Amino acid sequence: MKTASKELQKLRSMAENSLNKTAELQQVLARIEATLSRAESQKVIEKAHNK
Repeated sequence: MKTASKELQKLRSMAENSLNKTAELQQVLARIEATLSRAESQKVIEKAHNK
């Protein structure tokens, strides 16, 4: 029974780590998307000022 408990703890830890990585990836992707959006907006503003 102790091995089953240890295995469950190990699997739970692995699942928690996976969730944390997923959340971190989502944050990184959101930052990248925001950066690209700002860059695109800046290009539009620059084009508008050059006309």
